[in-house]
Amino acid sequence: MPTPEQIGTVDLASWTVVPSQSNPDKDDRGAWAVTAGRQEQYDLYFEIADAAYPRQVAEFIVEAVQAHATQLRLSTAFDDVLHERERLRAHPAGADLYELGRGRVVAMMAQLGKLAAEAYETAPAPERAAQERRIYAEVTQLAAQAVSWMEAIHARYGIDA
Repeated sequence: MPTPEQIGTVDLASWTVVPSQSNPDKDDRGAWAVTAGRQEQYDLYFEIADAAYPRQVAEFIVEAVQAHATQLRLSTAFDDVLHERERLRAHPAGADLYELGRGRVVAMMAQLGKLAAEAYETAPAPERAAQERRIYAEVTQLAAQAVSWMEAIHARYGIDA
């Protein structure tokens, strides 16, 4: 059984289900394994053998872990958006953050287009991390502005999603 330390050091998105070494025929009722990390030598490997449907149990575990990883990423991203929204509101020009004018929408689309062009052209390896941080910051700012506009629309018109 893996230890919490092992689980915490493995990318949660890399978890997969594979037939165990003792199940080369991929029998659904044979042993199946949950793996994570590099495929050549897994960082995490444990077998599900003592269950009525080992493959389904392994798939359930992987789906639960990946859903948890998605929730963690979304929560962190949304926290960043909310923080950026508050930063924008504190700025002297933040008073009109909630105004959805035609010019602001055009400016936002232009910024989004510029961002898409930059994301499409991958930077050389040494500059890639800086590029990704810059892209993340711009996406966060755009998302904060979009969330503020959504809030304003809800406040004015009471739109239910």
